[in-house]
Amino acid sequence: MNPINFLVAAGLVHSVLFFFNVMFRSCSHIPYLLFLENTGLEVKTFSIKWFTGALNRPLVKWGTSRSKFWMLWFNLGVVVTIVLLPVASFILIKMIVVMFLSGPKGDKVEVTWELEPMIPGVNVPFADIQYYAITLGLCSIVHEAGHALAAAREDVQLYGVGMLLVYIVPMAFVSLNSEQLSQRPMQNQLRILCAGIWHNIVLAVIAAVGVFISPWLWAPMFSVNAGVVVTSIQSYSPLVGATGLNHYDVIHRINDCPVRNSNDWHDCILQAVKQSTPGYCVSQSLVQEHDESIPVWTMANGEVNCCRRESEADGKLCFEVIEESQVPLQLQEHSCLPTRLIIERSRGRCRSGHQCSETETHCMKPTLDNVTKIVQIKREMGKDVLFFGYPAEIYRTVEISEWVPKYPIFSSDLPESVTLLCKYITVISAGLAMMNVVPCFFFDGQHIVSTLTQNLLRPRIRHKSLRQAIALTVTSIGSLVIVINVINAFVQRQR
Repeated sequence: MNPINFLVAAGLVHSVLFFFNVMFRSCSHIPYLLFLENTGLEVKTFSIKWFTGALNRPLVKWGTSRSKFWMLWFNLGVVVTIVLLPVASFILIKMIVVMFLSGPKGDKVEVTWELEPMIPGVNVPFADIQYYAITLGLCSIVHEAGHALAAAREDVQLYGVGMLLVYIVPMAFVSLNSEQLSQRPMQNQLRILCAGIWHNIVLAVIAAVGVFISPWLWAPMFSVNAGVVVTSIQSYSPLVGATGLNHYDVIHRINDCPVRNSNDWHDCILQAVKQSTPGYCVSQSLVQEHDESIPVWTMANGEVNCCRRESEADGKLCFEVIEESQVPLQLQEHSCLPTRLIIERSRGRCRSGHQCSETETHCMKPTLDNVTKIVQIKREMGKDVLFFGYPAEIYRTVEISEWVPKYPIFSSDLPESVTLLCKYITVISAGLAMMNVVPCFFFDGQHIVSTLTQNLLRPRIRHKSLRQAIALTVTSIGSLVIVINVINAFVQRQR
């Protein structure tokens, strides 16, 4: 589904639900309120909340079974989280220092790490909004499941779990008995508080491994680094037509640039944009046989032409002889020749006449402007596709996949979607873990720092209020660091 249509449909669904919610609350409020209470639903403007205690028993059962495993699991999570806390804080502080060192004039300082919030339509392709929403929901569920299982393991009362859908962004949450949590020993509290961050780290590692081993997993059905396959062509693309590209064409080369994967596809098109149109080493007899030139005339854009309009419609272009010495008498300076025939029967590309070493061959270059290029696209089946125009149009109007099916029954959409989803999970889950561990208000880092401060400083600082003040100061500094980095990321994006 088109992303715009998806957002519009989501807005209509929210509007309809909100309308019926208001109507039922006014007309048949008692049965409707009972329905909401029994199902745990709550409908608000562009948001739907669901809360239930039905999952408490299974969560408690899972958390208390295999107690030794869960203890080792969550203890490892505590160690990893405590190690990550100063690392993440140092990275964010370093980014602020680098930002100030860059100076008001925007002098560039090399940055190893950079905070960049992922926003659809800004730095996340809007077409990938469904992957973005699914990833946020999955990361949130895994995060909260960690807190719930750890709380069950530490015998902290679990009130329930729920989901909150804000427009199209799903988020999970867990309700615990905070008084019981605060009364547990420090190690037990940390197992619960660090469990969400730990689960996000594990999820990011699993997704990253999935991306890494995906070529081997899909090897029986798909080839990787063996070209790219065309998955979609826009209807307005200049490559649409009988002699153009087709769906499922496998492309191996653009001009002389080999195409093995999507990175090569981008680089080869960029190379075609930057380089000037080459000439072709053509035999003298071929030129004399197919020449249909007329007296040379100059077009409005400054391009030299020697072809009739009907000849151009048949795929002919005006070619110029490129020679260092005087032009041979056997050939005139400009010739109107069939482009495909010249390219297919050429004996190599050339930039000057001396590059055509064979006898009676000449370097013939199309007389095109600086923007218009001839791009030769070599595909696995069928004739080469010749594109006349600005090469960037190829990149804008043709979608490709580097997953080349070995058999016609398979589509590249499945491995492409799964791999892309794994990439989003890796980046977003790791990012959420890094942000959550920093001591910041409303983040897990706030409660982790508070617990550590209250317990580790108790032998030296007897007053609880003073320990709370220290934790509050650290959390305020962490919050300020995050806010500055986020603002700086948006400012840099606007430049």
